[in-house]
Amino acid sequence: MFVKTVSTIGRFSLLLLPFALVTAVDCGDSGSGGSTGSAGSMGAAGSTGSAGTSAGAGTMGSAGTTGAAGTTAQKNCTVVMPTAADMTILDFNAVTTGATQATFGGYMEGMQYGGGTYIYPNAMTAADLMGLTNTFDGMTWHITGLVKDYSGFGLYLTSKTDASMFGGLSFDIKGTFTAVGTGTAPAAAATLTISDSAHEVDSTHTSDARMTCGTCTPANGSEYDGTCAQANKSIPLTATSVTQTVHWNDLTMGKRPPSFSGESPNPMLLTALAAWALPWGGTGSAQYMVDITVDNIKFIAP
Repeated sequence: MFVKTVSTIGRFSLLLLPFALVTAVDCGDSGSGGSTGSAGSMGAAGSTGSAGTSAGAGTMGSAGTTGAAGTTAQKNCTVVMPTAADMTILDFNAVTTGATQATFGGYMEGMQYGGGTYIYPNAMTAADLMGLTNTFDGMTWHITGLVKDYSGFGLYLTSKTDASMFGGLSFDIKGTFTAVGTGTAPAAAATLTISDSAHEVDSTHTSDARMTCGTCTPANGSEYDGTCAQANKSIPLTATSVTQTVHWNDLTMGKRPPSFSGESPNPMLLTALAAWALPWGGTGSAQYMVDITVDNIKFIAP
């Protein structure tokens, strides 16, 4: 079993957005250090596709190509900044009963820091009604479902974000994997990726001509050649909730040509706040059920 990270999950970037959000696009050079921003790839929280299908990919970290309503949204490339008051990202205490997404910050408020949750593939919109579902009714983020393809969950950003005033993220998480039929479930773990524009492929080299805010030019000309990759870290899951504290430099394996590898995300140029990818070995892999709970997602002090 293996997990592909954000930059290499088939044609599915883990930067997704519900169909309702359509923000202005400004791909000017607004990143610090002269770097332009980056984005996610095309996907939508309500997309009918799954990782590796044409439904995956939004541009600009908060977007999606074909969302639940068939709309297109793109994330703003202009850098915004959270404030000290934004240290708690989501504790899920105020999410409306029955909601299928939670948002934070200045969601849908123009040029402000903000974003929301997503899952993929979304079982509620998948053709076979299989995949992941999530609820917030217990004042936590509860994710369940069948892993039968590239699958995961995460937090998108509606604008490229400078979170350098913080030192990283913390979150409470627990989870169990259960085998389906005669198959064997993988060890319970999720690969956490925090995306930044320096490691996101540039728009010129996206396979489906989508726009991004990325500045990474793939060495071999393909966004899937593995030379542009986001930093990540494996997070073990147990049946009891554990508080995980992850500093920016705890994530490694970021890549960009000509020879930059093993890098951590640049917190001044974030394009997705967190993406947890579940283990999947590709076609023919054993399917399994997951039951995961996430709570108290926060920034940590530097």
